[in-house]
Amino acid sequence: MTLNKTGMRAGTAVIAVTLLASACGGSSSGGKGTSAPAGKKGGQLNVLMLADFEHLDPQRNYVSSALNFGRLLYRQLTTYKSEPGTAGTELAPDLATDLGKATDNAKTWTFTLKDGLKYEDGTEIKASDIKYGVERSMSPLIPDGPQYAKQYLEGGKDYKGPFDGKELASIIADDAKKTITFKLAQPHGDFGYTVSLPTFAPVPKAKDTKVNYDNHVVSSGPYKIDTYARGKSLTLSRNINWGSDTVRKALPATIKATFGLDANVIDQRLLASAGEDATAVTIDTSVQPANVVKVQNDPAVKARSIQGTTGFLRYIALNTQKGVTKNLKVRQAIEYAVNKTDQQTARGGANAAGDLATTILAPTVGGHKDFNIYDGGATGDPTKAKQLLSEAGYPNGLSLDINVNNSPKGVAQATALQASLAKAGIKGTIKQIDAAVYYTTIGDIAKEPEIVFAAWGPDWPSAGTVIPPLLDGRQIVPQGNQNFSQLNVPEINSEIDRIQAITDQSKAATEWGNLDEKIMKDYAPFVPLLNDKAIFLLGKDVKGAFLHAFYGEPDLSAIGVA
Repeated sequence: MTLNKTGMRAGTAVIAVTLLASACGGSSSGGKGTSAPAGKKGGQLNVLMLADFEHLDPQRNYVSSALNFGRLLYRQLTTYKSEPGTAGTELAPDLATDLGKATDNAKTWTFTLKDGLKYEDGTEIKASDIKYGVERSMSPLIPDGPQYAKQYLEGGKDYKGPFDGKELASIIADDAKKTITFKLAQPHGDFGYTVSLPTFAPVPKAKDTKVNYDNHVVSSGPYKIDTYARGKSLTLSRNINWGSDTVRKALPATIKATFGLDANVIDQRLLASAGEDATAVTIDTSVQPANVVKVQNDPAVKARSIQGTTGFLRYIALNTQKGVTKNLKVRQAIEYAVNKTDQQTARGGANAAGDLATTILAPTVGGHKDFNIYDGGATGDPTKAKQLLSEAGYPNGLSLDINVNNSPKGVAQATALQASLAKAGIKGTIKQIDAAVYYTTIGDIAKEPEIVFAAWGPDWPSAGTVIPPLLDGRQIVPQGNQNFSQLNVPEINSEIDRIQAITDQSKAATEWGNLDEKIMKDYAPFVPLLNDKAIFLLGKDVKGAFLHAFYGEPDLSAIGVA
């Protein structure tokens, strides 16, 4: 998942996964919604943002804010409902007529497309366009996105994409019958969730501009791109050919995103709620620490906020393949050195930032197991950290590099980390990276330093969408990498395969929790920081907003402004 500018890769945090993709979910990761009535059609929604999207190309889109916004531009075979609370964790048919039909012990999945589906130019959306979209996601030219198609489909691991004219035989598209069939290497009863990712959005081959597709996606959703000045602004207007969509409300006539704004300026504009800001929201930054008290204590402002848990884990990834953090005892020393309360304070305190974390799997994820292997207390244990550094061969301390996105909260977290490491004799040098390219940058394994900040939420209701993408060494790629600790241990890789083959999802969940504990104890690749919460402000004329359980942000497809 790609982090958005709030620091998160996409995903939802719900408890149970149901076999054969019946549309049900568990505990919501969403929070309280506004009491404002639903909006009417018309008006302009303004989206105030820290930075541009890293990718709008559906096959490269893996950051929560881009996934949220991208749902305005393209559709998948299935999608999450646009509803508050636990309903937002439920699947709904999107381009497909249902949630898919599984045969051959869930190794074969077939979807039938709805009638009347069209792109923005009025041409028909075909099953072969979905096949092509999935195939292009496997090309080395199109990194960054989810790897599930490549991992799951027969022959996917060896397929290099369609740009040399080759097709993947395990995807069978029948345009006449409007069906698309996927042949999987192993059974996956939750494949209906997999096809909700934008990897499975259609792309018309004739209009694929490859690496430049980010600049103008051909719309299959309710809006189309009118103007896009990268790094400055993006304006959408209605796609008059959009139809057969029972999920997206798509109420505003136009939507304008403005990029490159300071987080504190966004807060002040939303607090004032004047002019165009009366119909404004933000998705890539939540309320800044300095304004949390005002939002919580001023009834008029609080009424214009939505808040709650997001389902994401905020963590520090320790690079197991580079520099001083190759040494296990150094990583364990860092585990003890980190003052997690300072990390919480840097993001606005417990009510705004979330609870202190000690595990890879968040409490809202099926398989979560309570444990605290590196118990340095809420403020860290520099004495224990120094002891471990000495055992590692660094009795006089050491130096390392820290990468963080340049948002105010990101910088505050990095500064807090630098201070807590210093107490243990570790000198950390901070490098700020533009939030617009943060995950692209740290996803380059040759350039990633010893420490990076990250966050992750499951891609659908399973711990199998947390541990494998983050910690399976076979999923490490040169660019677009998501295993930021670069952990590659045959024992862990084999255990992942074993658990993924368990058909009893309750038993599998227990095994994921046990693996979480083993990884933390034996390899210490992460410092879990916070089980994330967020507070988002709304303009006074924004209607029907809520914190979506999947995106952990205001659901743009549900908002009205008139």
